[in-house]
Amino acid sequence: MPRASRCFANITSLVLAAQAWKSPVHQCCVGQTLRIAMGPDTFSPYIIYNGVPMSGSQEPIESSYTGFIPDVLDELSKEMGFRYEYLTRPPAEMHHQSGTIAALTQMANRSYDAVGVFLDNPELSRHGDFVLSCPILSASNLALVGKKVQERGTWNVFRPFAIDTWLAVMGGLLGFLLITVAINAESKGLREASDLRTICSIYYHIWSAVFGQDHNTWESFPMRLLRLGLLFFSLVVMSTYTASLASWLVMPDILIHGPKNMADLLGAHATYHDPSYAFTIEPFVGKLTLPEAGESLEAKLEWMLKLLKEGKVDVLITNDSPVTGLWLQNCADTQIVPSITFSPWYWAFALRSDEVGLKFARDITIAMSRFVSTSTYQALEARWLNRGKTCPSS
Repeated sequence: MPRASRCFANITSLVLAAQAWKSPVHQCCVGQTLRIAMGPDTFSPYIIYNGVPMSGSQEPIESSYTGFIPDVLDELSKEMGFRYEYLTRPPAEMHHQSGTIAALTQMANRSYDAVGVFLDNPELSRHGDFVLSCPILSASNLALVGKKVQERGTWNVFRPFAIDTWLAVMGGLLGFLLITVAINAESKGLREASDLRTICSIYYHIWSAVFGQDHNTWESFPMRLLRLGLLFFSLVVMSTYTASLASWLVMPDILIHGPKNMADLLGAHATYHDPSYAFTIEPFVGKLTLPEAGESLEAKLEWMLKLLKEGKVDVLITNDSPVTGLWLQNCADTQIVPSITFSPWYWAFALRSDEVGLKFARDITIAMSRFVSTSTYQALEARWLNRGKTCPSS
């Protein structure tokens, strides 16, 4: 078979494998419909509400959602054979934790078949009239810090000293030159001491002494004292330069500005996107700066990134997907810290604890255990959550 044909066959098989995945519960729920209670909220990129704004007294309406979780649910419905519909509840009823409990209560009264819940809700353990599927989404907080890429080049041999240090060294040597001219003028006369050839010769021998190759004869006592001072000056300059050059040569290519592990994070000044969940971050950091509560997520992230780049905070903390997105857009001067990950959270379906709900919870768990190992799931993670993506320099 020609190489092009083999390549096409391999690509075709990979595409088919990605499209067709089967689990032990394949088409187990044909003909069944799952009514899912959701709020009219956007938690991008996980859940994005596409319906119209709702008022507090409005009846639940059928709406549509996009995002990672809806796409996973769509794949599960195709695999298991069930239909589903979103019933969007008014925002007051689905507001944070209290709204979830209200929806669970109505589910028990058969208004719904399932409710999407965050498993960090402490009230869940007090309601035993539902059963949970395995998590549809698992995520955690990651840390983004500033970085600087070290430039390597021939001219960097001068880098161990800053410009003002080099100017100070040159000024010191010029001072030695002036003192030498003054001593020579005292002993040999001003005309001979100020001769240009004599001055150039003196300056040459001063530089020779700096580099340890002095062949000049320092005849008078003042000149010998001056030579000792010049040698001491040379010792200080050369030893300092050598030590700085050595430290620069072994310096890593990327310098990280900020905490490098969880221990460093305890003393760091951090910023976090959600003031209502600041209590989950405060135990892990030294100081926390928060954006305004009413801003959009994009505006919050832009404000937080500005603080990080200006050096007003040490680290930016938020969910793994937004952090990775910021990193991919700012590869040159930011870096995710792999050793800092904490406060994991999960999203799952709460289903009514009757025979149908128990079977749905079990079958969804079985299907998810197979689905997470497929290329289709990995493609959804890459599309919505930026997982598996990295900066070229990393």
